[in-house]
Amino acid sequence: MSTSIKKLFKHGGSYAVDIPMDFVKHAGVTEVILESTSKGIKIRPKTELDNIEAEPLFEKFIQALAVDAMKHPQRLHDVKEVWDKEWDELLKNVEANEE
Repeated sequence: MSTSIKKLFKHGGSYAVDIPMDFVKHAGVTEVILESTSKGIKIRPKTELDNIEAEPLFEKFIQALAVDAMKHPQRLHDVKEVWDKEWDELLKNVEANEE
């Protein structure tokens, strides 16, 4: 790991920073994931493992689904009632991840 000091510069209505060429060369990608918290910013290469869960609004979406399910439990159905061949086709190459 290397540490360097970079100056922020104006870019449109935002600020930007140059990413070191060494990072780009070793990462082998042209897209990064930017994780921002009140304590700092983490920049990492985007990989094929990044999916919808990496989207900034995904957590709020899931929370909204949970709240709606609690308010309207009558809308929920047993999976056996709604599962059909379309779901089997859609998920045929998806491996289950038992987390």
